[in-house]
Amino acid sequence: MDETEFVSLKQIAERLGMDRSAARRYILKLGIKAQKRRTADSGNQLSLTVTDEQARMIFKLREDQGFTASGKLVESENGCFYVIQLVPELDPRRIKLGFAIDLPDRLAQHRTAAPTAKVVKSWPCKRAWELTTMDCLSLAHCQHILNEVFECDDLDALLKKGDDFFALLPDPGKKKVLSEHSPYK
Repeated sequence: MDETEFVSLKQIAERLGMDRSAARRYILKLGIKAQKRRTADSGNQLSLTVTDEQARMIFKLREDQGFTASGKLVESENGCFYVIQLVPELDPRRIKLGFAIDLPDRLAQHRTAAPTAKVVKSWPCKRAWELTTMDCLSLAHCQHILNEVFECDDLDALLKKGDDFFALLPDPGKKKVLSEHSPYK
């Protein structure tokens, strides 16, 4: 008899502070395939589950990413700042500047409205740097259209400006060295 314990998607979603569909996508993105089983918390109906070991790994990973049990981020999120050409075949000058934690996922979102959109370049970045970076890079021969969309007359100049700008910034993934007097120590 199999003694493996299982945790329902409902329980995982509640603990992560997500709705079930977001928790399911998160689990799938991790490469974990949930199995349907009858559970007590689903009134003995079929419900998606993972093993107890997989659930512990999911919770640990989420915590390592900076999320608390309530789902709120505790420290600044790291990701990347990107330059995307929205419709390169029609207007290669039209670009989108922005921040993403998961760039392939963000590109997929943009492709719902702009199916041929492509990433031109990205740099490691903190979410808190997004607006400053956008202001800095858009100075390079760009005219603002709306929100984060620009017309850029010299994409090479913008990319060079991005390389120079990010060369000045620290590695967003590197932890700060704490003073022995810091309350965070």
